[in-house]
Amino acid sequence: MSGSNILEKEYRIHYYEVNAKGRVLIASLMRYFDDIATQQSRELGVGINYLKEHNVAWMLYQWDIKINKYPRYGETIKVRTAPYSFRKFYAYRWFDVLNKDGETLVNANSVWLFVDTDKRRPLKIPDVMYEAYQVTSDEPLEIGEITELSSCDIEKKFQVRYSDIDTNSHVNNVVYVTWALEALPYDIISNYELRNLKVTYKQETTYGMIIRSQAQVIKSDDEVITRHSILSEEGKKLCLLEGRWIKNS
Repeated sequence: MSGSNILEKEYRIHYYEVNAKGRVLIASLMRYFDDIATQQSRELGVGINYLKEHNVAWMLYQWDIKINKYPRYGETIKVRTAPYSFRKFYAYRWFDVLNKDGETLVNANSVWLFVDTDKRRPLKIPDVMYEAYQVTSDEPLEIGEITELSSCDIEKKFQVRYSDIDTNSHVNNVVYVTWALEALPYDIISNYELRNLKVTYKQETTYGMIIRSQAQVIKSDDEVITRHSILSEEGKKLCLLEGRWIKNS
């Protein structure tokens, strides 16, 4: 994967970051991605403090995460990332995860929106960001399309907690994924592995809101497709997700 400004960082997988089988949670992987991207921005002088001073922010718009193999409790992994391209107010960033032998375990592409936090609308990415991240390309990364639910098999409700809120004063992107997975039958979670997750964020969600997590489960002989919609209590679409699962080996 190309990118002129690659940052890499090692993470040791802790006990609280794994599932019942000792494999790292998808939410934990996504938090590593958030952490390393935030660190890179800070090191380049355009981190959280800079963004707040200028009343701007990066809002995550899409994920396409492919998991080849899950690292396990106690392993040390290397996470790498780089900004790939900018196009108007869209920024494309890639991530990957390698084990100690250099084997690629996870690949992820992401799309971010640069926004004016006062007006709550997209803003053309300024020259200072091109210079900081050394971005010259405007070619987008590939992000898979999400097929929306055709029916709802399961629905669960959650209330947004204080701990769900990030530095932009709205629900952190990882929380939507945990809401989606919580709506799935335990049979799926315990007997299948998530190998591809696609996410599109539609609307921001704030403290105290009641949200509805809907899921549709489509089984075939060798895999399961799950489709998810995160809705406000009134039915407004907040986030769409789609997962591809394979039977545990």
